[in-house]
Amino acid sequence: MLYYLENDELTKYRTCGHSNYKPRTGREKTLVAHKKLRYFSITHRLQRFFMSPKTVEHMTWHQSHDAVDGVMMHPSGGEAWKHFNSVHPHFLAESRNVRLGLYIDGFNPFESFVAFFSCWPIMLTVCNLPPGMCMRLKFMFLSMVIPGPNSSGRNIDVCLRPLIDELMQLWSSRVLTYNVLTKQNFIMRAALM
Repeated sequence: MLYYLENDELTKYRTCGHSNYKPRTGREKTLVAHKKLRYFSITHRLQRFFMSPKTVEHMTWHQSHDAVDGVMMHPSGGEAWKHFNSVHPHFLAESRNVRLGLYIDGFNPFESFVAFFSCWPIMLTVCNLPPGMCMRLKFMFLSMVIPGPNSSGRNIDVCLRPLIDELMQLWSSRVLTYNVLTKQNFIMRAALM
């Protein structure tokens, strides 16, 4: 269970009644949660790609590059990208709309110390950028960290809810964004590929 939105004020799990907070010992004044999901909003970071003169011209690269037949050099040459374009022509019409890739992998940061703990970082990359840029570390960003000690397994969708909600907002309600190249505002949308 995620203490988020409609469950924000709860202090115990609905199904089992277990407390969300560690038991107090001594004179502690604040409650300490057993686990904390770290979520970092992506909307403002996507807007910054269009506010920077160094990246704004590359944000429409995916629309204008020439594909090599039979060789996939970038996700824009893949079947999934082409299918998405055919299903959502309104998204394709605005070349500045952002397409994102998601990466998730768990790791144990204390493996050498034989501690039982794992972390699940959720990374995003902007697929609008050319191949030499979209896979560079400075163009990938951390969206959230799911704490351990165990993997979320099939219940990972519960942890991903803040990201999914923000992606739904970027898809449906759209975000007013300033383009430094044209010196005008436009409506930015985003989709997870």
